[in-house]
Amino acid sequence: MNKAQKVLIIPDSFKDSISSIEFCAIAKDAILKISPQTHIQTIPMADGGEGSIDVFRHINGYDYQTVRVKNPLGKNITTEYCIQKNTDTAMIEMAKASGLQMISKNQRNPMKTSSFGTGQLILDAINSGVKKIILFIGGSATNDIGVGMLDALGFKFYNYEDEIFSGQVNNIPKIVRIERPRIVKRLQEISFVVACDVSTRLLGTNGATYTYGKQKGANEEQLKKLENYLRHFSQVAKKTSPTDYSNSEGSGAAGGVGFSSMTFLNAKYQSGFELISELLDLENHIKLNSYDLIITGEGRIDGQTRKGKILMHLGNMGKETSIPVIAFGGTVDDNLKELRLKGITELVQISSPNESIEEAIRKTEFNLKKAIRNKIQKYLN
Repeated sequence: MNKAQKVLIIPDSFKDSISSIEFCAIAKDAILKISPQTHIQTIPMADGGEGSIDVFRHINGYDYQTVRVKNPLGKNITTEYCIQKNTDTAMIEMAKASGLQMISKNQRNPMKTSSFGTGQLILDAINSGVKKIILFIGGSATNDIGVGMLDALGFKFYNYEDEIFSGQVNNIPKIVRIERPRIVKRLQEISFVVACDVSTRLLGTNGATYTYGKQKGANEEQLKKLENYLRHFSQVAKKTSPTDYSNSEGSGAAGGVGFSSMTFLNAKYQSGFELISELLDLENHIKLNSYDLIITGEGRIDGQTRKGKILMHLGNMGKETSIPVIAFGGTVDDNLKELRLKGITELVQISSPNESIEEAIRKTEFNLKKAIRNKIQKYLN
């Protein structure tokens, strides 16, 4: 095997642990201690979830706008989105307003969390005069099918008595009619894209609620309620929109924000990784730089990894360019270890099987350094 001279480090974040930027720094330091002469390029990556707009922070042509919005539990916070100046395109990261990482584990409850803050970001971008909005919707704390977001944009929700309700989760079963906002014409003039790392549909055992509800804090009883709420709202939405998007790819992303974005904002769905890699011209970058090794990683490598996650796409690129790809995960599904992912040379679990999740998260930096030292030395001079 050829010894690597040029290495690309291009990870996703490890949820509740380290960011993609921190992964890059840890991995680079570990490699240089083994092989100081190795040329290393780092690209902190994202696939539509946390860190998506941070990818562009050090690239010319992007401005960052600071905004006061409500977090998932209604607390006022300061956050940001970015604008690509030459295209008048706003890039909004849902995780920066309505993100799971913003609230502690004991506060996570999708019966109470709201996407309202994400709607506030969209409204600010609209008022700034942009022509296109890219909404990265991964990493959300919510399962409200976007009623909070729609509420912030001025949509009104009515019951049978024609009373208006706010866009809160527990109001969803009362809604029988949805009225579009005064800014509907401006919404129609803007091109919307929803981008994320999964292609989940809205309903069913593989839908929004049953796939992600538990990690957002829902118990079994709440899962049943939330599934019924989403089904009810999708039925009501048919009165407003001629197209039913509940079975569309990505409609279940972000607890149904994908569905509401498609239904009420006429948003198009796109893979988060593919969109970001297009903006970065990543495929050409990899080909032109003739890397000898690609290092990537994410917190959990499991069945969802096959559904649009960074590793799958990098594996494809590695296979096309004959570059070995090593993927490090906090945990790695045993079935994937045997089956391998297309184009991934090695799947490496950095945590010990005996470690609890809490301990593994706490020791992420130590475990990652150790795993890199042990696994990639054979690729380096």
